Amino acid sequence: MIYIDAREGMSGDMLLAALLGLLGDSEREEIVARLQRASSEHGIEMQVARLEDTGDTGLGINYLEEETGKTSASYQEAHETLRTIETTLKSESSVGNQILEQIFGAEASAHGVAKEQVHLHEIGRPQVLVNMAGIGLVSSILQESDREGFTCTTITTGSGIVVMSHGAIGIPSPASEFLLKGMKHRPGDSPGERATPTGIAAIRVLAKLQSDKLPSACSRRSVGFGTKRFGGRLGRVTMLWP
Repeated sequence: MIYIDAREGMSGDMLLAALLGLLGDSEREEIVARLQRASSEHGIEMQVARLEDTGDTGLGINYLEEETGKTSASYQEAHETLRTIETTLKSESSVGNQILEQIFGAEASAHGVAKEQVHLHEIGRPQVLVNMAGIGLVSSILQESDREGFTCTTITTGSGIVVMSHGAIGIPSPASEFLLKGMKHRPGDSPGERATPTGIAAIRVLAKLQSDKLPSACSRRSVGFGTKRFGGRLGRVTMLWP
C-alpha cells in the first residue's frame, strides 16, 4: 500500500503535492503542465516549487487568482467546473467527484439542507477543484502500479478559531466534524486549521484504513508542504511507498 502520514495536517494542496512527489520526473512534469493549463483556463496561475523546511525537502503548491468578485459556487456550478477541469487533465478518475460529493454531503448535514441547496464558499474556488481533480488523476496513476490503495495515519486537525468568508468558526469546522466521523483524529499541539474539509474528504475517499504503524523502510518518500506554519514548521503531508 501507499502510506499517507497526516500527523502534521491534511489539506488538498498538500496531498496533491505529496502525490506528485511520488511520480517520476518526466511524468510529474507532464501532469503539472496539465494542472497548470487547467488552472489558467479558470483564471488562476498554479505554481509548483521544490521547498526545504526543517530538514525536509518536498513540493509546495501555490495559486495566484484573478479577482473575479465571485464568492460562492452552487452544487451545479461546482460540478460543472470540476468536469471541465477533469476534461483538460484527461482524467477519467471518479475520485475528484467523490471528494466533492463528500463535501456537499457534510455541508448539507451541518446546515440541515439538501446538498443541492448548498453554496460552497472557499471550497468552491477553482483552485480547490483543481486540487480535487489532480488528486483523482495522480492517485489513479499511482494505483496502476500494482498498489493496493492507501492507508492513512491519525489526522491532526488543529484547534482554535478560523475566520472564513462567512464568519468565525471553531476548528474543526462543522463540515469537517461530519467528515471526521468514524475516523482517527486528534487536535495536536498547535492552534490553527491543520486539516481542511477537502483534505479530510480526500482521505475518506482514498484510504482503505487508518494506522499509525508506518513501514520501517520505503523505496520512495515524498513531502507535500502547505503555506502555514505550526510550531515553527510548515504544515506537511508525507507519503511513503514501501
